[in-house]
Amino acid sequence: MKHLRMLGVTAAAILVIIFLPWHHGPKHPLRGGLVILRPNAVGLGARPIISGKKPNIAVEVPSVKLFDHKVAVIMYHHIDPKLQNEDTITPELFASQLDELTRNHMQFISLNQFRAFMKGGSVPANAVLVTFDDGYESFYKYAYPIMKKRHISGVCFVITGDLTPRAMVFTPHMTPDEIRDMTQHDPDMEVQAHTDDLHFKVNRGHDGLTGFLIVNGKKENKQQYMARINQDIKACVQKLLPLNRHAIDTFAYPYGLHNSSSIRVLQANGIHYAFTTKPGISTTATNLMLLPRINGGSPHITPQALYQSIRNAATPPLTFMGSLLEMLKPA
Repeated sequence: MKHLRMLGVTAAAILVIIFLPWHHGPKHPLRGGLVILRPNAVGLGARPIISGKKPNIAVEVPSVKLFDHKVAVIMYHHIDPKLQNEDTITPELFASQLDELTRNHMQFISLNQFRAFMKGGSVPANAVLVTFDDGYESFYKYAYPIMKKRHISGVCFVITGDLTPRAMVFTPHMTPDEIRDMTQHDPDMEVQAHTDDLHFKVNRGHDGLTGFLIVNGKKENKQQYMARINQDIKACVQKLLPLNRHAIDTFAYPYGLHNSSSIRVLQANGIHYAFTTKPGISTTATNLMLLPRINGGSPHITPQALYQSIRNAATPPLTFMGSLLEMLKPA
């Protein structure tokens, strides 16, 4: 009996290898063979199921709902017409990415809609939230007009210590007047917290939020560390309150770095949602203080590549065993 079970599993595995296309998505179906579309992973332009020698028989497949009850949060930093680096893209690429997602039936939502969803509310299918880090003036000059033209709202996480004209920064940041102009014309466009003055590296693995500093030649202790980051987050929240029409309750970790102490301090200062730089997609089961994002802000990320990254995060390819189990499920 044991040998019969093993023989059955082996035969099923052979069938999987022969018939299942191992790429993600139905772009290259086997001619005259069987194409198996992964449940809930059919994108725009997906082809009908083909079986045997009857390739023209179409079946009902959803062509626009890539995912539901999930939100893909995409991350950017800086936009510049000429300068390009790992965190800087041109206005043309940014606009092309948004247009490509729209063509593929992505539906852009606001941060307030995201909050409601994480509390148990609903969002449209294929929901996408646009986020920018650092509060550069390029967000106001380039990103905001592109988003406004397409009726897209989003959120910019601001380093509030750089809002003043006296800030010693290489890249200009938004001014309070620019932020007010933006949020007055689009109440759903938000600015949220990205620390006041902790966006710097202490060492390779720690920044001003997560690392202990050397003060007067002596390393600060845990109590001093906690007091310092608490004071910074409190200052950041207070500076943003007059500029935002919504509560200051959302945060983006500088460099994506965090620890349990920083999370406790954020929560003590009214932060309920915090975004990392770890790739992934958000559901109502996601840890609110460890929310993932998908990077779109590199010149190497084409509009099609960004769409595919969202698709992969929403419907990851089946493993061999996962595919085998799908095939062995009763109809």
